[in-house]
Amino acid sequence: MDRLTVDHAYDPETGFIVAKEVIRLPEVIASGPPLAAAIAAGASESRDVVVFAIADRCAPRQQYKRSALNYLAVMEFLSRPGLIATHVEVDREPEVADALLGSRAIPMTYLIRDGERVAELRGQRSAEELLAWLGEQTPAG
Repeated sequence: MDRLTVDHAYDPETGFIVAKEVIRLPEVIASGPPLAAAIAAGASESRDVVVFAIADRCAPRQQYKRSALNYLAVMEFLSRPGLIATHVEVDREPEVADALLGSRAIPMTYLIRDGERVAELRGQRSAEELLAWLGEQTPAG
C-alpha cells in the first residue's frame, strides 16, 4: 500500500482498509447525473459515460480521488463535450451498481457506450494512468 497516503486503518471485522478521511469528488464528477440518467443521456446523445464506482469507507478510492480525480488535466478531460462523467456510491446504491455495472467492486472506473459497459479500469491509478486509459478508450481522446 505504498501508494496510499490518506489516513486509514485495517478493519479486521470486514477485512477492508477503511478511510478515516473522505476526499471530495471534483465538481465535474460530483455534479454528474445519476447513473441511470447518465447512461440514457449518453446513449441518446452519442456520448461516452465515464463512471467512477466509489465508497466513502474505501481508502484506495479516497486516494484515487486525491491523486488522480482532482488533477486538473483529468477534470478537463472529463469536461469534454463527448463525455458524461458520473459516479455511483456502491454502499448507498448497491442495487444500482449491481443492475447497471454488474458489480460493486471498488475502486473501479467504467466506460459505457450506447448503454453498454465497454471497458473497465480496476484499482487506484495515478492521474497519468487514468488519462492514458481515457485517451485509449474514448474517441475524444
